[in-house]
Formats: sequence, structure tokens, C-alpha cells
Amino acid sequence: MAAAPACWLLEQCAGPVIDGEEWRNDIYTSPDTTHRTPHNEVIAESRSAIEKHRKENILIRFTDADGKPLSGVKTTVLQTTSRFDWGCSKSGNDVHRSEEANHRRTKHLAELFNCTTAKCYWDERWHQPIEHVEGKRITTVFEEEVQWGKANRLRVKGHPLVWTVRKALPQWLDKYDYTTQLKKLEQHVRQMIAIGGTDVTRWDLCNEMLWEPSLRHYQQRRWPHIEHTDEILTYLEPAMHWAREANRHAIYSLNDYGLEKTYRPEITAEDQRKRYVELVEKMKLRGCAPDAIGTQAHVAGWYTPAVFRHSLNDLATAGLPLQITEFWAHTNKQNQLEKLNSRQKQLAVIAYITDMYTIAFGHPAVQHFTYWGDEQFVDTEGNKTAVYDALYLLIRKQWMTNEQLTTDASGTLSLRGFHGNYQIQYLNNRNEKISTNFILEPNHPVKIKIHI
Repeated sequence: MAAAPACWLLEQCAGPVIDGEEWRNDIYTSPDTTHRTPHNEVIAESRSAIEKHRKENILIRFTDADGKPLSGVKTTVLQTTSRFDWGCSKSGNDVHRSEEANHRRTKHLAELFNCTTAKCYWDERWHQPIEHVEGKRITTVFEEEVQWGKANRLRVKGHPLVWTVRKALPQWLDKYDYTTQLKKLEQHVRQMIAIGGTDVTRWDLCNEMLWEPSLRHYQQRRWPHIEHTDEILTYLEPAMHWAREANRHAIYSLNDYGLEKTYRPEITAEDQRKRYVELVEKMKLRGCAPDAIGTQAHVAGWYTPAVFRHSLNDLATAGLPLQITEFWAHTNKQNQLEKLNSRQKQLAVIAYITDMYTIAFGHPAVQHFTYWGDEQFVDTEGNKTAVYDALYLLIRKQWMTNEQLTTDASGTLSLRGFHGNYQIQYLNNRNEKISTNFILEPNHPVKIKIHI
């Protein structure tokens, strides 16, 4: 069966789109009126949750060589890395910038984020396809993106290993029977993981399986192609086993969209969240569960804080860590922005982005947040934007611990710090600067004794 037009069942059509990009017709959204917790209330509760779920107690005691408490020791407790993944999918447009602009861009992105995405589409129009021509695998851009992340001390996530939409499957695959197609996919998955090696520690194992056909049905695609979860597992279960065999240490996640709002009459976001949880439960029973599940959090317009938080609560019932995988804050089709001037629109974008980050960081199940693209953060000259400054204030200032403290009469100091890696900086009895390192994990308070 030939693929149906992208706008089938819609009363109006915004124009043809490529299979797999039907979400671009997201003007047909309807407001979610179910979750109406006031905006400010959700944000306030999320900020309180950050204090509760993202911090742990630290107790440090200084003594002399004889064990006598040392009061008045001036100490810096400095968090060096965050446990949380703050990601950015670096846009592939370096060739349009000067060398100086690229240098500034890289510097700024590495100072804000600690994670990046290296793209590895088997065949995709907008990014270097890995194997558009059978047997001629080109992985140059993927490897460059991996090395860019490594050089800038960023955690690297590969995206995606499996995506059964027509545009991401090579045309030459059509000539083979299903058994051979599955074998070709296995070879692709194993080869990409081998190329990533230990530098790629996270992978989107599968992309958009809730909306797309299974591998054996991709040529009969009729979007939205809602497969039974058992059918999804016909290719997802073996794919997970291939990945684990190729690198058992990596984090493998699933990735999908339309989980906050949809614009299709056939299925709701709530339906898709239920299917997602059902899929994960079946994967657990079959011994092929992912390490995390992701939501792209960008389709069907901007979300209210209440809708976004509710979607995270539903997804968390799967019992796995959550990832925000492809968030963006595009301003097109946002009716509430139409009458604003450029400065007002900029402030609205900043408010929306910081609200979504606050809600996600305040949710105890979320462990990863990737912004898709870097245009919001650096301009064409590689300079920081107002959005960059606002997010830097959250991620690097408010949500990182950097305290200057002095020990009390008992030689101790105490504080609550954000989860991550730390240095304790102080002077010894010879007035030399000394550092002691430690890691602060969730539910594991730290007590440290330091002898000077």
C-alpha cells in the first residue's frame, strides 16, 4: 500500500510534508483544558521539588593531627560537574561561520552544557546519511560530532540507532526480504556502536516507535501508524539485545513525541503515554527493558506548566528514568506571540524555556534534558544570546553548588549541595592550597573528615 498524503483525515492541509515530518502540521492543536493548575503554582512547586530531590546533605569536619577540632578554617565547597545531563544538539552549520565565530560558539556551548548529541541516521535528508548507497557507509560527520564532544569534555549521546520511518531507511533495503532487512539493521546498529566505542555513553536506541510502523510494515506506512506494542517488539526486542551485546555499559533510551499534546483526531497524548508505559512493561517482562524513556517535548506548540508536569508524571509510572530529548521553543504558530514586539517575544521565549527546564529539573524521574539545536544560545557570530544568559544563570549558577564557608567551634561545616562531583578547597598548616574530591549522590549524605 502506498503511503497516504501527510494530511489525510485533516479538514485542512497546511501543505505536503515528508513522511516522518507530519508533526510540522501542528497548527491543528486544541488546548488541553484538563490540567489547570495555575502557572505560578506549578513553577513554585517545581522549585521546592528541586531543593528536595536534587540536593543532599554534606558534613565536613576539620581536625589537626591529634584529632582536635579546627575552628575558623576558611573553605570553598565547589561543585565541578553536575550529575544531571544538560544537553545541546549542536547544529551542523559550522561552515557558515568564521573560524573565530566557531571558536566562540564552541567555548560558550561547552561552558553551559555538559552533554551533546552525535547524529547517525542510516539515511536522512537533512544530515549526512550513513549508508544512502548500499555498502558505502559514511560516518565522517558522526565521528566529528563525537570527537567535538570529547574534546570539549561533554558526555556524548548517539541518535538514533533504529528509526523505522521511510525517510530514515535506505531505499535499497526494499529489495530484500524481511529476514535480510532485519539482519541489515542489526549490522548497522552494531557498527555504529562500535564506531562510537567508549566515547558514546548514551544512545537513543529507537526513535518514534509509537507513531511509525514496525520494520516489516514500513512499506505499508499510513501515518499515524499505530502498531500494537507486541508488533513494535518484533524489531525493538532484538535491537536492544544487539545494543547490549555491542556495549553493555552504555545507557539506551527510547525516544518519542506527541506525549504532551497531539493534534490528531485518531489518538491523544494520553493514549500515547499509556502505550509507552505498556511497551516498557512488556520489555521488562521480556528482559529487554531500556535504561530510560524520552520525550521530545516540542510537538504541537508550547505547553502549559501543568500539562508538561502531568505528562512527566504519567511517563514516570513506567518506573524508568526520564529524558527530555529534543526540546525547542520555536515561535512560529504561537498565536500568543503574534502581537508582541521583538523584545517582548524574546522575554516570552526566555520565560517559556526557563519554566520548562525548572519543571523538568524539579521532577525526580528526569535525568537528562537536551535542547535540539543551538540557535537560541549563540548568534551567527558565535556570541551569547539573552536566552543563553538566562539558562546559564539556572544551570551553572542557581543549580550548581559553590559555597565559601568557615568551620564552627566544633571544626565542622554543613550544607546541602546539588548532586555531582565536588572539590573541597582549603589551606593546610603550611598555608598551601589543598583540594579534596568527593561525589555527592542521591540519597547518600556525605560525611568527610579532613586532617590538617
